Amino acid sequence: MIILRKISLVSFFLLGFNFCFSQKQYEYFGGIMLSDSISISYKIILIENKGEVKGYSITDLGGENETRSNIFGEYSKENKELSFRETGIVYTKSVVSQQDFCFINVTAKGFLLEKTKSFKTNFVGLFSDNTKCIDGKLFLNTAEEVNDRIDKVTNKINKSKKISDSIKQRINPIKIMDSINMNILRKNQVLSVFSKAKKINLIIYDGGKEDGDRISIKINEKIILKSYQANNIKKVIPIFLNDKKTSIKIFADNEGSIKPNTIVVEIDDNNNKIKALSNLKTGETTQIDILNSK
Repeated sequence: MIILRKISLVSFFLLGFNFCFSQKQYEYFGGIMLSDSISISYKIILIENKGEVKGYSITDLGGENETRSNIFGEYSKENKELSFRETGIVYTKSVVSQQDFCFINVTAKGFLLEKTKSFKTNFVGLFSDNTKCIDGKLFLNTAEEVNDRIDKVTNKINKSKKISDSIKQRINPIKIMDSINMNILRKNQVLSVFSKAKKINLIIYDGGKEDGDRISIKINEKIILKSYQANNIKKVIPIFLNDKKTSIKIFADNEGSIKPNTIVVEIDDNNNKIKALSNLKTGETTQIDILNSK
């Protein structure tokens, strides 16, 4: 998905791939290049079953316009061809206006899911009514290449006498990939989630070491949780979606013993599951809007 109103410039070179034999799940990281040479980070998760492809994409990972879209497509091993198209928004951190959403449509030839290490292909951008918006190029690579790159850079840095030990200790390949994959909820940010459900579950917990982080939560300006100290046990809060927009505000009441306030927040509507992590200082707030997309 491309956001036409506002596009973040992203320098993104970490590319990845993950294959799960039981579900035939494929994960790719890469980027899209627009005709005016603007590059935007791009990630896709694909699950292939008997030639049918489902999954999702994330555009502008970690950026102010990060957006997740559903993906549907087809894969032919015999013809070595993968086709997929984005079909709808799951969530976005951009200002919501459907006219801004330009969906990517891709056909990659000479492609085999389990063998192709990297590929580049053109994509066609279409609005939801199939009118053209903007075209460009898509490039994706596998994790083997990414891990090799990270290992080479890490080894080079560790061997360098010009780089301090304190900087070397901060470079952790696992943490680098985790930071790219995590959906971060930052101060004064609005995460807009599209859902057709009548009810969602808001799930909160401390995903790491319990350090005393406390939060308060308002739903449509009504306090439903006050100064709650998160722990490793998941707290499930059912929320009924009676309005076109349901606003969830999360307040950081403190920062615990390990700064900043970092609490895992999940939204589950039985169709999509969104996992995010707060990154707030004391007194800061972030917001999640659930938009009824019926």
